[in-house]
Amino acid sequence: MTGPTAEAATEAGCAAAESGGSRLTVSLRETRVLVERILLLLGVPKGAVPAVRDLLVEAEALGLGALAFLDSRAHPDSWRAAELASNDASNDASNAGGRAVIEAHGMPAPYVAPALLDLGVALLREHGRARIEVRGLSAPQLLPVLPHAAAAYGARVEVSFGAGAPVLAVEDAVGDAVADGSSGHLARAVHEGMRVDAGLWWRLYHRSNDALTEDTPVSRRHAGATLDPDVTDPDVDVDYVGVSS
Repeated sequence: MTGPTAEAATEAGCAAAESGGSRLTVSLRETRVLVERILLLLGVPKGAVPAVRDLLVEAEALGLGALAFLDSRAHPDSWRAAELASNDASNDASNAGGRAVIEAHGMPAPYVAPALLDLGVALLREHGRARIEVRGLSAPQLLPVLPHAAAAYGARVEVSFGAGAPVLAVEDAVGDAVADGSSGHLARAVHEGMRVDAGLWWRLYHRSNDALTEDTPVSRRHAGATLDPDVTDPDVDVDYVGVSS
C-alpha cells in the first residue's frame, strides 16, 4: 500500500478530524505488518514482538482501539519486565486453584497480556482454575482481548475491573461456549478487511517506515541485480556494473 507523504498525511488527518473523519478499509496482513514495525520502533524485544503484535491486531479487529493506543499511548521507554509479586498456588478447600499477583510497573496491557495468558493457562492446567490480579497496569481497556485469545487454548478468561486492579479469572472452556464466535472478528477481517480512521492509519504507516532498513545498494541486493545501472550514480552497486569494451 502506498499513500500520501508524511506532511500530507498529517494535513489529511487534521482535515478528517475537522470533518468528522474519513475511513479506510485495510487488510489483516497490512495491519500485522504495520503493527510489527511500530513495536520494533518502540523497543519491544524482538522475541516478544510476534505475540504482542497478534494480540494488538486482534484487539483492533474487536474494535478496542489498538491502533489508537499505538498512536498516542505507547512510548519507547514503556517496556519493562513484569514480575510475580506473590503466588499462592495452594489447592485446599478454601482456596482452590492457582492465585497470582503480577506487578506490571506501568507497562501497557498489550505488552503484558501474552505473559498473563501463558501464566493463566499454566495455572489452569495445574490447579484447575486461576485468578490473576494485575497491578500497575496502563491501558487496561485492551485487556478484553484476552478472552478471545484464550479460546485457542481451550480456556475461558473473564476480565473484571473493580475499584482495585484488574483481575483475570481463568477456567476450562465448557463445550463450545467459548469457541463459538471467538474468532468471528478475525474471519471478518480476513474476508472484509478492517475499517480504520484514515488520518490515524497514515500517521502510523509513515512512522512505521522508520523501522525499515535504509535504502542503499547493499540493502537492495536481496532483490537481485540492478538492471541497466547508471554508472555515473555514486550509489550504484559496483558488483552489478558491467564494463563494455
